Amino acid sequence: ARDPQPPCRVDAPAQPRVIREAMDVTQGKLSMGFRCGTDDVPAMLLANLLFGGTSNSKLFLNVREKLSLCYYASSNYVRSKGILTVSSGIESADYQRALDEILHQLQEVREEPWELEGARSTMRSALASLSDSQGALENYCLGQAATGQSEDPETMQRLLDQVTPERIRAAAGSVTLDTVYFLHGKEEA
Repeated sequence: ARDPQPPCRVDAPAQPRVIREAMDVTQGKLSMGFRCGTDDVPAMLLANLLFGGTSNSKLFLNVREKLSLCYYASSNYVRSKGILTVSSGIESADYQRALDEILHQLQEVREEPWELEGARSTMRSALASLSDSQGALENYCLGQAATGQSEDPETMQRLLDQVTPERIRAAAGSVTLDTVYFLHGKEEA
């Protein structure tokens, strides 16, 4: 049997694709897809946590809480595909402000990843809790096998502990906007 081949990395287009759809909804949905041009997985994992991966992230604390531009906002790093996605629920009228602020918060991670120890602590807890659930450990190992990786949770934690702010800035700097999807109410069409 052949080992699975990792997916090929694809560059983002020169200009991001923008897809707008109208539906009979009262809350808009703003989703964004980014391409990650880095192979530094530990740094990208932490960059994602700082950006939108926790309730202490820049998206949650600034876009949702401080500026009230969305009902929810989070990001997810898909290591196997080299992509980062953002999902948010917004008032349709706030589309441009929310889009601009999400991009601004990504820029903040590129410039000063100051919440690094909190992100490390979150990953430490997540990795430590894998042994509490057979299903979670299975999913972790399956994800590792599917992407040709071999780090056990302890090794991954050591790798995360070695990540510097400079590496996070470089990882976040490799993130390029690929696609913006906006679902809005029909009255906005």
